[in-house]
Amino acid sequence: MKEEYWPIGAILLFHFGRIINNYYLKWKYRQVDKEIADINYDTYLDLREQTFALTPTDLGVMFPTNTETAFGIIMEMHTGTAIQSIVAFSTGEVWLYNSINPRKHVSDKENSSLTTTALAAITAAQYHYARMRRNNKGELLPGHIKFHILTNHDVYSADDPIDAFLDNSSQWEELFNNASAIIEEWNNISKSNPIKRVYPKFKINRTRPANL
Repeated sequence: MKEEYWPIGAILLFHFGRIINNYYLKWKYRQVDKEIADINYDTYLDLREQTFALTPTDLGVMFPTNTETAFGIIMEMHTGTAIQSIVAFSTGEVWLYNSINPRKHVSDKENSSLTTTALAAITAAQYHYARMRRNNKGELLPGHIKFHILTNHDVYSADDPIDAFLDNSSQWEELFNNASAIIEEWNNISKSNPIKRVYPKFKINRTRPANL
């Protein structure tokens, strides 16, 4: 009788082994996906901190030290699964990057329409930065949009829920509209003009804006 159970036991053991192997492969694939997501997020944080570390001199512009002048504005939107960043500078240059595909896309400064849109955002930033908080760039909650204004003296930040912008109840609506205009203009020109992709080249200490 014992010999009759051997084929059944072998078949059960074979199928059990296949089930274990399938679970292992699925676990391994999930681990790989998580590692890729972590690498992408870390790369995004590098790009973010590089942006915060910029000075007017890095952009080739000079401002009087006795006055505070905005030279950059960042809009970060946390959709829950990714963070999208749009950056405009007083040079007319625009950067786009996100936490899923963390390549820095740089606009062509020769494009006059996008440059004009970027400069309009800087003009609005000059008015709004005094109403924002210093040292508030770290935390970005899911479902929120946050603005950071870079001046020759400091960085100022403020945020609101995405719903506040959609129902026109946010006090930062002008900044949101300017960022939306930049995105619209970017989409219009990117169909025909090449956009440079730039990868981060160095690592620095970071402050995590959110836990994805």
